[in-house]
Amino acid sequence: MSQAFNCRDIPVTEQTETGAPTPEEAPHVWFWRGVRAAVLSVQGVVLFASFIGFGGLIRDVGFPLGAALLSTLVIWALPAQLILVGGFAAGSPIAVIALAVGLSSVRFFPLVASVMPMIRGKSGLGTQLLASHYVAVSAWVESIRLMPAIPVEARMPFFFGLSNVFVLGSAVATLVGYLLAGTLPQALVNGLVFLTPIVFLLQLVRNARDSVDWLALGFGLILAPVFAQFGGAYELLWIGLIGGGAAYGIGRWRRTRA
Repeated sequence: MSQAFNCRDIPVTEQTETGAPTPEEAPHVWFWRGVRAAVLSVQGVVLFASFIGFGGLIRDVGFPLGAALLSTLVIWALPAQLILVGGFAAGSPIAVIALAVGLSSVRFFPLVASVMPMIRGKSGLGTQLLASHYVAVSAWVESIRLMPAIPVEARMPFFFGLSNVFVLGSAVATLVGYLLAGTLPQALVNGLVFLTPIVFLLQLVRNARDSVDWLALGFGLILAPVFAQFGGAYELLWIGLIGGGAAYGIGRWRRTRA
């Protein structure tokens, strides 16, 4: 499905003699193209399926539906939301749950740092801060794949169209999962929740372009079981620092020798 939308097929219109953008280049046009890209994205389908599983999970543990929907809009990260629900089910103090959710979101800093220079164009600081809230795994993967073929000035509205569909669609999927809870097998609900990380890995493989990308993936896969066993709550952070740092160092060393 994601192949049905290819930004390289979009004709880039020229500016008028006055320098003003033509109607085809208007921000709202690119916003709706972002909406279309999200609807046709396999990543989006997997994301919505995962949130259906999340909706079934929250009903099983007695987590309030309104709080779950709010967490999708405010936290917008399924692993962090699972930490929130798990802490609620375990009766953990609110401060502890908030700290755990915050620490789990540290992994998004590299995603924001890599995608924001690509999409910001001439947008103001407020717009960039708002856009950074939408940077999650799904939006990041699709941005890395689609943005290079889009004019720079069109990337921010396109990103907002794409990411808003992902966020609002996830909220709707949470509601659907909540309403379907009890009718779906528990194994299916659990499997839906873990679709996102599996597809994220496949998309990383698909988007890998050079040796540094492949090295980072290889180091991550090798280090993941080690730190899952011994890394504690910060295993993802350690995997990223060590595996990504090693891949970057090797890539830099190879460039200096070339």
